[in-house]
Amino acid sequence: MIDTLPPLDTPLDAASHRYLYPYVVQRAWVDVHDPQGQVSEPFSDDVFVTLVLDGPAGLRRLQGEDLGAAGLTFEVAFAQAASNLSRAWTARHFEFGIARLDDGTPVGGCRGNWMAPAGGLVLGNLYQSMVEHFEVTDFAAVAVNRTLLLAFPTDAKTLSSLALRQLVEGAASGAILPIARTWLRLDGEWPSAYRGVPAF
Repeated sequence: MIDTLPPLDTPLDAASHRYLYPYVVQRAWVDVHDPQGQVSEPFSDDVFVTLVLDGPAGLRRLQGEDLGAAGLTFEVAFAQAASNLSRAWTARHFEFGIARLDDGTPVGGCRGNWMAPAGGLVLGNLYQSMVEHFEVTDFAAVAVNRTLLLAFPTDAKTLSSLALRQLVEGAASGAILPIARTWLRLDGEWPSAYRGVPAF
C-alpha cells in the first residue's frame, strides 16, 4: 500500500513556503506520483525524499508544475523545506535519540510524526549524536514507517540482535503506513544505498 496524498489544491506562493517539508516515500510512490523525478530525489533505489505542503486540509504532495508556476527549482524548494524541518525539530514535533532495546542493544532513531523519517535522513542531528555515542562514522538506517526511522551501527553484535530484527519487522508490518525495509547508509553525507548485504 502506498501513501495517497492528494495534490496541491492552491497555488504555491511565498506565504506557503514556510509550510513546505521534505517527506520520505517509497519507490512505488514516486513511480505513481512523480515518474519524471521533478519533485523527488533518491536516497536509494527504494527510498526517496519528496516535497509536501502541510496545510489546513492536511498534507498535499507537490508536482513539478507547482514548482514551475511558483518559479522555484527543486533545489531551492528543498532548501526551504529542510529549514522548515529543522524548525519543526526545534519545536519538538519529532525527536531524535538513542534507545536500548530489550536485549540491551543500543540503537538510534527518529520518531514522533510524519516528519521523523525525513528528520533523521535530511538533518544531521541524529547522525551527529550517533557518532558521539557509538564512536564510529558509518551506520545503517531503515525508514521503517511514516513515523519511525531506525539507525544502528553495523557491528556483528548489533546485527545479530533479535530485538532489533523484531522491531523492524513489527514496525514495517504494523498499522502505521510502511515506507521500506531497505537499508540506507548514513555516513555524514547525503544518505545512500547501504553497501553490503542487509542482515535482515
